[in-house]
Parts: sequence; structure tokens; C-alpha cells
Amino acid sequence: MSSATSSERLTAAIERREADRVPVIPQITYATAQLTGVGLVEALHSPEKTAEALLAGQRTIGYDAIYAGWESSFNLLAEAMGCTMRYPQGDVPYVIERIVKDPGDVEKLAIPDPARSGRLPIHMRTVQLVKREVGEAVPVFVYVPGPFTLAGQLYDVDRLLRMTVKDPGFIQALVEVATAASVRYAEANVDAGVDVVVVADPTAGPSLISPKMFERFAAPGIRKVFDAAGAKGAVLSLHICGQSTPLLERMCETGAQILELDHMVDLAKAKAQIGDRVCLQGNIDPADVLLTGTPDAVAEAARRCIDQAGAGGGFILSSGCEVPPRAPIANVGAMVEAARQYQRRAA
Repeated sequence: MSSATSSERLTAAIERREADRVPVIPQITYATAQLTGVGLVEALHSPEKTAEALLAGQRTIGYDAIYAGWESSFNLLAEAMGCTMRYPQGDVPYVIERIVKDPGDVEKLAIPDPARSGRLPIHMRTVQLVKREVGEAVPVFVYVPGPFTLAGQLYDVDRLLRMTVKDPGFIQALVEVATAASVRYAEANVDAGVDVVVVADPTAGPSLISPKMFERFAAPGIRKVFDAAGAKGAVLSLHICGQSTPLLERMCETGAQILELDHMVDLAKAKAQIGDRVCLQGNIDPADVLLTGTPDAVAEAARRCIDQAGAGGGFILSSGCEVPPRAPIANVGAMVEAARQYQRRAA
């Protein structure tokens, strides 16, 4: 291809083919607020202002897809299920009071309705506005909470981890409810126009649970979300933060078509191990490079990622995790421009 569209680049990467260049899709949501001047908390309650910022990011910087959302999906869903949030000015919200305090509370949980519960309708409207604007030209991604991580938001992560040993039956019951909530949320997002469903399950990473525990407590829920979203035609992506190398094989076995890998993962080794089975996405350091580095440092990191995983296709250049809200827009632009220039020189 001499000049592919963003959608064509993504399709080629998923099919592990080369396009005109590596697609560039930073995991950017909050940081686009810098382009329109909207406050982080203000946008949480306005789908129009959120969509405006997200669209401004893609138009101004020129990356190949939009992450349509404004905050961690597990927080959004946890609030809709009854958790209490704190909204600090100028920073991201977080849960301050859990809805599940003991095993008996699980049976009281209700599966939230994306059209009515909490602020889920605001998110759904944001997706619709973004998709209506970009159509088929620019793919739309959305984060969906990994059921194990959502369970930790509902109950508390530290207690969740302890109870996997003390009362695994309780945790499995809680994760089953979280799975049902994530499935319904994923399906609603696809119906609203989302092209790529990204299950984000940071609590399921090797720094917190073993690969065997991942297979027991996290993987079944991930597979159910993927089955539901895939049945509606979505592309399936899996994000697990941190050093996920010990999980790469199990992550592939979930049915994911894309694996989002954090900056701790050696892309060259991951490419050699699983690059013939799944598309890899990553993995510029979001803090030490995108937030506090220079555009030159970002460009060098981008070239290094392409060298490690770009050959033969099956790679999406991205941040290793969410782009920090205050990361300079010039740094995100340097990632996109480096991919364009480096690919042309390499050709």
C-alpha cells in the first residue's frame, strides 16, 4: 500500500501484514483536554466536551485511532454499581467507598444498564458522538473493565487478593457478577459504534497474582467478554499493565487479537515468542518518556519499538499505558511523526 487509511493500517496490523507504515495509536484520553481547555472533572459530565477533546487530539496530532472515553472503565462501572467516587480537581477520579464489604453483599449487586445507570449514559453518548464524526475512516477503541479488576474496585484490591486464598468461592462469585457487568457494557459499546474492545485488567497482572491464579480467576471472565464483543463483530484487545511477560502465552489464549504491552516488556522477545499469533501494541514509557522526556527522546523510543517489533507487520506503535493527563502534546506528536519519518527512511 502506498497510502493506506487508518482503518486499513489497523486491519493490516491485526492480520500481521505490513501497510505503508506502522499504525500509531497512543492510549490517550485525558491528555487531549489540553487542546480544548476543558477541565478533567468538567468533561466527566459532558459527552459533548469529552468528544470535542478526543476528536481534537486525533485531528491535531494525526494518530490512527481514538480511545473513546475519559476515565478508567472499571471506575466508571464501579460507580454505576454503587461505589462512591472522589473527583479531585485537575486529576483523575478514584473510588473511596466500596459497595461490597462482605460476601453477603454480592447477591445484592445489580448489573448496571449502560443506558441508565450512573454516568454510563454520558460515556455511551461520547462514543456515539465520536463515531458519528469519524465514521469508518478512523477506528474507535474503548476500554472495558477486566472482571477481576472490576471485582477489586467493588471490594478492595488488597482484600480481593487475600480472599483468593481464604475464600476463593466468594471471589469467584464476585468475579462472575463483575463479568456480567463487563459483558453488558462491552456489548453496549459495540452497539454504539466501537470497533475495538480493549479489556483492561491491571489487577490480573503477574505483579499481583500468579499465572495459575490468572487462569483460575481472571481468564474465564476475559474470555466471556471477548466472546460477547466478538459475536457483535468487534476486534478484541487485552491490556494488562506492568511486566506481563510471564503471562504472554495465557494472554494469547484468551482470544485477544491485540495485546497491549507495557514499557517493561521486551518487545523483541514478545515478537519472537507470540508475534506469529497476535498483534502487539506498545510500548513507549508513559512516565519517563512521554510525560517528562523530550520530543527527541520520544522519537528515539518510537524508532526503537519499531525496530523491535515492526518487521513483517503485526505491530501498533503506542504508549505502554495511558498517556498521563499532563504529558506534553508535542511529545505525543513526536511519536506519530517519528513513525511516519522512520518508516519512509526504512523503506
